[in-house]
Amino acid sequence: MPDDFYELLNVSSTASFEEIKCSYKQLILQCHPDKLRQLHDPNLGSISEPKNSSDFNAINAAWNTLKDPIKRKHYDAELLQSKFQAHSNIYASITLPEMQRIQVEIDEDGDDDEGVSPSQEPQADKGPAATMWSYAYDCRCGGQYLFDGGPGDDESSSEVIVECSECSLVIIVKQPAKSFQFPQARN
Repeated sequence: MPDDFYELLNVSSTASFEEIKCSYKQLILQCHPDKLRQLHDPNLGSISEPKNSSDFNAINAAWNTLKDPIKRKHYDAELLQSKFQAHSNIYASITLPEMQRIQVEIDEDGDDDEGVSPSQEPQADKGPAATMWSYAYDCRCGGQYLFDGGPGDDESSSEVIVECSECSLVIIVKQPAKSFQFPQARN
């Protein structure tokens, strides 16, 4: 996880540019190497490296990132992603072929019947049904993760977060390249 630059500068993540700048100026004066040398060893012939030089460098790095709107936006995205990955509600990270391929029939009125085998006919009182393939993965709570997008549905994302139907756990489904061929449905 990257350093929390907001915490380092003692500001909130919603702080304005002026708030960040004011806090930076106050902090940098407290740990500037020249100022610390004067406070610690004013008569010392050889200059020793102050112990707070790492604080000074970290505060400068935080300021250089948060003062630039584009760098700040990228940093915020990285920070959010690292917090999400550290969260404990991720049950598993799997690939699409590890999921069970199931057939789903969608009725004319929008109801879907999951797990219908190809040999079963739709009931007589219902209209014609459309058939599509979906993917399922069992959760430890007894629920299922259902994913109806196949490989290559979204070119911009190679990973998809899928929620459990029963609990708050999620899985990360890594989609293979388009050229991957799925095996036939498991029975």
